[in-house]
Amino acid sequence: MSFRSLLTHVVNDRGCNARLRMTASVARALGAAVIGLGALATFGDSPIELECAQADFEAARRRFREQLGDLATVPAWREAVAPPSDAILMHARAADIIVSYRTSWRSDPSRYAASGALVMESGLPVLLLPHREAEFRPETILLAWKNTRETRQAISNALPLLQSARRVLVVAVCGAREIETVEQELADVESRLVRQSVKATTLAEVGAPGSAGRKLLRIAETDRSDLIVAGGYGHSRLREWALGGVTRDLIADGRRYVLLVH
Repeated sequence: MSFRSLLTHVVNDRGCNARLRMTASVARALGAAVIGLGALATFGDSPIELECAQADFEAARRRFREQLGDLATVPAWREAVAPPSDAILMHARAADIIVSYRTSWRSDPSRYAASGALVMESGLPVLLLPHREAEFRPETILLAWKNTRETRQAISNALPLLQSARRVLVVAVCGAREIETVEQELADVESRLVRQSVKATTLAEVGAPGSAGRKLLRIAETDRSDLIVAGGYGHSRLREWALGGVTRDLIADGRRYVLLVH
């Protein structure tokens, strides 16, 4: 899958410019056109509230143009007076990938889109930006392996990135009794990737139940991975998403770029 267009929600806050510079870095690396979306929920439709929303959109649009104005393809801009999660899911039809900040349960849903909802509902790969500004240069990639539909889809979606990487480490975290089966799976995955001209190696790591996310993050830190690619997992509960442990850990960590695919 090639990424020719990306969608990003532009929030007019203190971290806006840094996120936009990282988004521009992603766009250059992917050769993608950028669609910026201003989205904000109001608590009513009074003229004052709508006027405040439009002022916020104007400030966000101005920063968007300033930070991405030198891209080869002129960035496009859209606006929606709606909860950001809903607005992004609606406009995801125009993109191949979503580039997003990370949120937690403390984040204001009227201003910020829920990371889990984007991963689980958009039908697109979601690239999460790190908390600290960093250029997107995925030369070393950690691919988190689990023999599921989500991970197999993540490999297919991320193949252009995997092919251009200098090194890809495919890591599986499993119980001691599973190690033989997992090593066979990793051998198949490595063969598949090598046939696709990916410079791949594998690692099977034994871990206690519930520790997979933390182990993956430690390995990524030791390996100095620029990007983690993984399947995204969760289930719907009372109109909200209860994320799987690894997915939750990867979203929360924030030290590097993470590409999640559901």
